[in-house]
Amino acid sequence: MVQRRTLDRVQALGPGPWTRAELLGAGWGPQQIDRAVASGAVCRIRRGLYDVPSQPRRAGEPEDPSHLRALMGRLDPRAAASHETAGRLQRLWVPWPERLGVQVTVAGQAERSDGGLTVHGSRLPERFVEVVDGIRVTTPARTAMDLGRGRSLPAAMMAIDGAARNLLGASDGRVATAIRRRELPHSAYADVRETLEDAFTAVWSWPGTRVLRQALDLLECASESPLESWSRGQFLLAGLPVPLVGWPVQGASGRRYYVDFLWKDARLIGEADGLEKYGVTAEEQRRRYREQRERQDDLEAAGWRFVRWVTGEPAGVVVNRAARALGVPARHARRPPTRE
Repeated sequence: MVQRRTLDRVQALGPGPWTRAELLGAGWGPQQIDRAVASGAVCRIRRGLYDVPSQPRRAGEPEDPSHLRALMGRLDPRAAASHETAGRLQRLWVPWPERLGVQVTVAGQAERSDGGLTVHGSRLPERFVEVVDGIRVTTPARTAMDLGRGRSLPAAMMAIDGAARNLLGASDGRVATAIRRRELPHSAYADVRETLEDAFTAVWSWPGTRVLRQALDLLECASESPLESWSRGQFLLAGLPVPLVGWPVQGASGRRYYVDFLWKDARLIGEADGLEKYGVTAEEQRRRYREQRERQDDLEAAGWRFVRWVTGEPAGVVVNRAARALGVPARHARRPPTRE
């Protein structure tokens, strides 16, 4: 009942969030505000700022721009959405596990977490801020640094590879195809690397940035999914032979296919089967499963072997499976130290 009455009362206020002064001005008493928070009908985003609790958002789902705009309007004008919040807005590859609260950076402010809001006080030159849907957001290059800093190498590689593809415009199918076929001019890759290096230079002295240097040195724009970048990082940590990424291979029919990973000497193809690979609808999934089966049959007929793994499998399981297929002694296929 408390929640129902509270929801009825906040409708007159319009979309949240609301300051404590606005609630008091609308006729709420201090005890009513406290009871509404205690009951869960209203949540405190930070001290003096309230809203109706939003529906839980699953990892990977985008932010609600309208709600985020309202929240950002209540913060310091210098604030910029950052870290996971910026990554979700820009459709970058956000390393897992991802934080689902709102992350913002306000240069010079004290680091704090208050309710569903986390404030980072890191330096943020204006060249690393852009506007997306009317919201100040850290640029993809800076967002990648924030997402990868202090994480494991595979997680940092996800952030860096994903930002590079974003900067290249890989969301456009034609650009993605050009990347796969190695048809983009060298200058395009050089520009992206320069942008990422500039963002790294601004943070290189901060704690946890050594892994960013490693991930930049290992940048691979041919990685087509976060699972591929994560997998490649795990293989490197485990000391497995370095595979070719997104490489063309010919089947017995003469048809050419692009594979996720290729160990030529071992005649081994590695396939990272993310959930997005097979589509959404049942019909689309059946069609793609059939295409994948025909593709694998054609390549196996040409003498290639396969090793596969899917999203959610533990790093040690993936590494050891690939190691067995490669014939690497088990002692070389140790479980790499990761945070995932």
